[in-house]
Amino acid sequence: MNQIPLWGEAVPAVRPSIRAISKSKVAAGLQCHKRLYFECYDYDKREAPDASRRALFDAGRQVGAEARSRYPGGALMDGDLHHDDAARATLEAMSNPAVPAVYEAAFTFDDIRVRVDILARAGNGSWDVIEVKSSKQVKDEYIPDVAVQLHVVEGSGVRVREVCLLHLNGDYVWEGGPYDHALLFALHRLTGQARKRLPQLLERVSAMRAVLWGMTPPEIAVGAHCYRPYRCPYYGVCHADEPEHPIGTLPRLTPALRRSLAEHGLRDIRDIPADFDGLSVLQRRVRDCLVQGVPFIDPALGRKLSAIPYPVHFLDFESCSLPLPVIPGTRPFQQTPFQWSDLVLRSDGSVEHREYLHESRTDPCRALALGLLTSLEGAGAVVVYSGFEARIIRALADLNPDLAGPLREHVDRFVDLLKLLHEHYYHPMLHGSFSIKDVLPVVVPGFGYQDLFIRDGSQAALAFAAITDPNSPMEQRALLRDQLREYCKRDTEAMMRLFQAFRSYA
Repeated sequence: MNQIPLWGEAVPAVRPSIRAISKSKVAAGLQCHKRLYFECYDYDKREAPDASRRALFDAGRQVGAEARSRYPGGALMDGDLHHDDAARATLEAMSNPAVPAVYEAAFTFDDIRVRVDILARAGNGSWDVIEVKSSKQVKDEYIPDVAVQLHVVEGSGVRVREVCLLHLNGDYVWEGGPYDHALLFALHRLTGQARKRLPQLLERVSAMRAVLWGMTPPEIAVGAHCYRPYRCPYYGVCHADEPEHPIGTLPRLTPALRRSLAEHGLRDIRDIPADFDGLSVLQRRVRDCLVQGVPFIDPALGRKLSAIPYPVHFLDFESCSLPLPVIPGTRPFQQTPFQWSDLVLRSDGSVEHREYLHESRTDPCRALALGLLTSLEGAGAVVVYSGFEARIIRALADLNPDLAGPLREHVDRFVDLLKLLHEHYYHPMLHGSFSIKDVLPVVVPGFGYQDLFIRDGSQAALAFAAITDPNSPMEQRALLRDQLREYCKRDTEAMMRLFQAFRSYA
């Protein structure tokens, strides 16, 4: 039994033991040793994934399930099984010649645990190790992932013929019905690259273990690695002692400018000298605003908005760009609009809401464009937030040549509220973000998205996939339809509320 040290006794410098590390923890250690340490010993400090991240996880799980259909008849290792139990079940499944593949196959070697997405029987007693990714290409960060699997699987006594990456084929056009899994996915053999990377990778794994023996996390300064290849889930822990307005929140911060500011020892935007070279007009405005401690509101913003004649349309699109296409005639990740909201504000203060939501797995573009042309008929500006709506309308024009002229004419009526804010407004509470979800609570306190179930475009895309899926329960489809309408309408309501607030500054 371990004894509690008495006052004055030295705290042990190293731990009595460390656990085997998993494939995911190796990936964490490749990003940052401190992240790896937290993953092993302070997991409760991890940031909960936001709605967008959860939607990506859901989409990734769907891709993984479809990938198994390319290797049918396999045995699935239950994800709830303890790793050692799953490893024993994996060996049992492999010993059965009637089992052509093992999904989520579990192995342990060299104190490293891995789960292989698909372990496919390759003949002559050998197997293919297949990692599935919901992307359209091979990325460099995937190589260590497959290399560590190769090391562990071979070390477990399995003959590996190939280690492969299975990713989505961006050229595959889904025509409806069951996916053609031979065409939906592209297979890349990465055995040579994995073997070449292994010696260096194992050296880095050894360095990771040295860190894990310690009783305290390593001292690692924050930097660009906090975002590469993804934002670290412990970002908030490592940035807790940052100043109120850290350099990283400077809008449109380039790596070169970040390095220059760091070389001058600058951590807080307010400490940047007024004559510091390399700041853009927007960045200098942000710096001056924070130094003065008051919002920057250019009177030209109110004047420009007041000059816009009524009626004023507020337009927002929702689009679907899922890894697995749900609209016939589209490809993986192809962006296709399926919904719009048009909120019309008249001079007497009255508001009319018009909308379109596509509800079937058919091409929505024609019906969506026709409805939009009807809704935007007549005079009046069309207020949007960013250039997204203009890009969507131009794409609709390309797809519908007979409607191209009228559609493109409406783009000429657009007023980009985001562009106006970049030019004429900043508030210290924005912390560098001009996202409408960040601007809205600053300008219109108490009004936001907190009461909605769908709060993010990624969630909306998954909801669209569900409402158009004939296998989804009718009650679920009806509920999601209402939630989609509420979300898209809220975006246009948000624009209108911002428009009215900034217009009053004239």
